[in-house]
Amino acid sequence: METRDVPAGRFIFREGEVGDLAFIVTEGVVEISREVNGKKVLLGKVPKGGLFGEMALLNDEPRMASAFAYDNVKLLVISRVQMAKKMVDLDPFHRALIDVLSNHVRSVADKLGDAGIPAS
Repeated sequence: METRDVPAGRFIFREGEVGDLAFIVTEGVVEISREVNGKKVLLGKVPKGGLFGEMALLNDEPRMASAFAYDNVKLLVISRVQMAKKMVDLDPFHRALIDVLSNHVRSVADKLGDAGIPAS
């Protein structure tokens, strides 16, 4: 699996971009934020072992938030092809459950953002 080093203070991706990769943090911390009414709203932090960026792969939609290297981070990179292979291996119930939940999360986050409410 490909790895990536990102220095502190750099964006890994930005809200609205096309998402073709997901990541697992192996060192450091990543901040996830969203812009609401022109202001940055921190949604959370992803520590070592955490996964982020998967929503764009699951829904084939633009990034719903930005990811920022809070400190120096090391990441495992998961491609769209790798994610698709993992999804194919799931039984139909789990695949459907992941689809429903990810679509629900995106829908709720979009509605809160439209209302000017941070989705955290």
